[in-house]
Amino acid sequence: MSLQHLVALICLFPSVFGSIRELECPSIAPGHQNSSSVTALILARGGSKGIPLKNLVPINGEPLLIRSLRILLEFDRFASIWVSTDDDRIASSVEDRFSSDQVRIHLRPPVLDTTPSIESTQEFIRMHPEATNVALIQCTSPFLKVRYLEELLEKFEPSTDCVFSVTRSYKLRWRRDASRRGAVVPVNFNPERRPRRQDWDGELLEAGMFYVARRELLLTGRFQNDRCQVVEIEPGDALEIDTVEDLELAGVMVDLRNKR
Repeated sequence: MSLQHLVALICLFPSVFGSIRELECPSIAPGHQNSSSVTALILARGGSKGIPLKNLVPINGEPLLIRSLRILLEFDRFASIWVSTDDDRIASSVEDRFSSDQVRIHLRPPVLDTTPSIESTQEFIRMHPEATNVALIQCTSPFLKVRYLEELLEKFEPSTDCVFSVTRSYKLRWRRDASRRGAVVPVNFNPERRPRRQDWDGELLEAGMFYVARRELLLTGRFQNDRCQVVEIEPGDALEIDTVEDLELAGVMVDLRNKR
C-alpha cells in the first residue's frame, strides 16, 4: 500500500485511526469555496470483472478512459479534472498522456474497489474539501460530447442540486406479476389503447453518462433528489459498455461515424 493510500484510509476513517495526531488531513483552501465551480471526476477502478481493466480497453486504438479525458479537456470549463483509481496501471496510463495541470490522479484505497460509485465519490470529496460540486463522468459511455457537457453546466443553476443524463424511450414495458401466478402485465400503457409513438412523450431512462451534484447532497449518500434537471442524450449516444458485446458494438459505431 502506498503512502497516499494510507493517508486516504486514515482520513476516511478517523475514528479507527484516532490515535494518530500528527497527520493533517486536507482542509478547505481559501478561495475554493465557490458554489458554481464544478470538479470533473472519473472513477476508474482496476478490478472490473466482466472486462478486465475495462477503462483501458481501446476503441479504434484509443482507451475508453483517455477518450473521455480528451473530451473533458476539449470542453475546458471544469475547475479541475480528476481520475480516482486504485490501480497503478491506470494512473500510469493517464500520467503518460496528460500533464498534472491537465488531469490529476487521486489514488483511492483498494478497500473501495467493490463499493458503489457514491461511496467512492464521497471518499474523494472528503479528501478534497475544495470540491464543492462534482460531475461524475462515466468513461464507459464512449459517446460523451462537448455539447452535452455544455448543457450540463447550463442547467446546473443555483436553484438546482443535481443534473444527470437521460435518454428517451418509446418502448412498451411489461413485467411478471407474482400475485397473478407470473402473468405478464403492462407497466406503462393500456393494451386497449396502445399509444402510437407520435401520441406520447415516451419515458426518460437514466443514461449513466454523467451525474453532477452538490457536495451536500453527495454527503447524504445520493446523486439525485427532487431538485434535479436532466440532459437528454440521443439514443445513438447512450450506449454503455458493460459487456464484450457492448464494446464490439461501440467499435462498429465509431467506425461508421468516422466514415461519414
